[in-house]
Amino acid sequence: MALRRADKSPIEWILNRTPQIPSTCQWCTFLRNHDELTLEMVTEAERQWMWQEYAPLSRMRLNLGIRRRLAPLLENDRRKIELANSLLFTLAGSPVIYYGDEIGMGDDIELPDRNGVRTPMQWEAGLNAGFSTASPDQLYAPVITAAPYGLDRVNVAIQRLDNNSLWWTLHRMIDLRQIKPGFWVGAI
Repeated sequence: MALRRADKSPIEWILNRTPQIPSTCQWCTFLRNHDELTLEMVTEAERQWMWQEYAPLSRMRLNLGIRRRLAPLLENDRRKIELANSLLFTLAGSPVIYYGDEIGMGDDIELPDRNGVRTPMQWEAGLNAGFSTASPDQLYAPVITAAPYGLDRVNVAIQRLDNNSLWWTLHRMIDLRQIKPGFWVGAI
């Protein structure tokens, strides 16, 4: 909501209301995961707004949430993806990257239930994106082939060769976080 409205107040609101946890614990933070982006804790008006903005098609929704990967959710806008990840890596706790989001993988909203965000990891442009040597019809879900997220354009092998890729950008964010303890203890 904050990103789409270009307004930091929704982020400030939730951070100010985040409860303290014991000093022997830490938060596990993430932008996306294998389930839907739940909207059960927002108001009905906010949920409707989020659906309109981020999931205008009914097949993009599931239960009270949104079933999209980060890149399609943010319109494959590299600046927005990097901004969201920079926020993730500056929050206290343990950040988790959902597989494929480090390279900007897409989703397949034609697949049923949550399967649209559970497609094979795109390691390379070869058979099954390097995920498996099995026959493609034996995979749990098909590899994404359509532009702009197809395995021929979005895969780890290609991005590792490009120092300006999303993969390398996130790698540098992770390196910075590791050398600056204030990021993970929340003392910046």
